[in-house]
Amino acid sequence: MERSRRLRRVQLSVPGSSEKMMAKAAASAADHVFLDLEDAVAPSAKVGARGKIVQALRTLDWGKKTRCVRINDLSTKYAYEDIITVIEGAGEYLDTIMVPKVLSGKDVYFAATLLNQIEQKLGLKRPIGIEVLIEEVQALENVEQICKAHPRLECVIFGMG
Repeated sequence: MERSRRLRRVQLSVPGSSEKMMAKAAASAADHVFLDLEDAVAPSAKVGARGKIVQALRTLDWGKKTRCVRINDLSTKYAYEDIITVIEGAGEYLDTIMVPKVLSGKDVYFAATLLNQIEQKLGLKRPIGIEVLIEEVQALENVEQICKAHPRLECVIFGMG
């Protein structure tokens, strides 16, 4: 699997619960838009936000933007359904998923394996990339392992933890 090279000069974060903000993001000049299911969405709105993101990915004109969805932390009860619902609903319209609070290469491998299974099931023609957020000291200690964990990994972002 060859790693994609995408422009990420301007990354725009948008709450996945807001159709209005997603429409504005699609019309923006940003290179990269990530539709957020994590911090920007209240727990009571997470399930509904998945459906709004699927609809936005399928219907809005995103131009040449990198379209990304930031899922919830893999240790939460939301993460696997974030991946399954969004990929099954709009995988052909999505470029990457962003995995927050990654701690080791195992986290990247888990997300990549789940993506492989869904893509095979759906017969998607192109692989969905992975972006990771390094937010903890443990992750920083494991950064080399994380970066080598899977060829799907396109981007490593160092965030505040």
